[in-house]
Amino acid sequence: MDKLESLKNKLSSYGKVCVAYSGGVDSSFLIHVAYLALGDNAMAVMIDSPVLPRRDKADAIAILERLGIPYEVVEENPFESADFVANNQMRCYFCKQNNYTLIKEVAERNGIQYIADGQNADDAQSAHRPGMKAGQELGVVSPLNECGLTKDDIRKYSKQLGVITWNKPAKACLSSRIPYGTEITRERLATVEAAEEVLLERGMDGCRVRWHGTIARIEAPREYFDTIVNSPEITEGIKSLGFKYITLDLEGFRSGSMN
Repeated sequence: MDKLESLKNKLSSYGKVCVAYSGGVDSSFLIHVAYLALGDNAMAVMIDSPVLPRRDKADAIAILERLGIPYEVVEENPFESADFVANNQMRCYFCKQNNYTLIKEVAERNGIQYIADGQNADDAQSAHRPGMKAGQELGVVSPLNECGLTKDDIRKYSKQLGVITWNKPAKACLSSRIPYGTEITRERLATVEAAEEVLLERGMDGCRVRWHGTIARIEAPREYFDTIVNSPEITEGIKSLGFKYITLDLEGFRSGSMN
């Protein structure tokens, strides 16, 4: 059976589903197909916290509203968790554990048994995804993975279905910009978000600004290297946020480079 049809059948079998939604490629595709399969019995739940860039939140909600998909946004304060703030290598586990618990409350309130995440078949092979463990412990289902959908499959089917995120660069929460073992603070998250906004305002999506104290390390697709190096306003814009040195990582953008 075609993977897309397999996914539709899987989602239909749930009857009702809450999709843990971030607006990224995977969760946008998943809620789109869930809505095709289940109509208003599919809803998106977005966790809003300081680790989510404001631009990403606005874009994610706009997608749902354009399609008329039911959704709920839940406010969350990750700084209530000492484990999150300490920022060890299990940080993602503690964050996801809390997020899925909040989504579970929304699901129960709406009479929904199933919570689905956007984990795909490639993610399942990753050596470092502590957030997956939290989902498994709380009974979260991963229909993309169960139906064998890879990241390439998801982008292909997204384009086929007209899901506008089909070619969106990979995203990750802002806490991933802070090295493990370094305390996460609101100020640091806001600083890296503002630094990345300097690049986004110039059309450079898919970049990361990693926080290293007084040093901002830019990871960017190689096609942006010349622009970044030859644009003093980028350096000055990021320096104005409190960094003393601005560096460009010659290896370019790598997802999970801080792991």
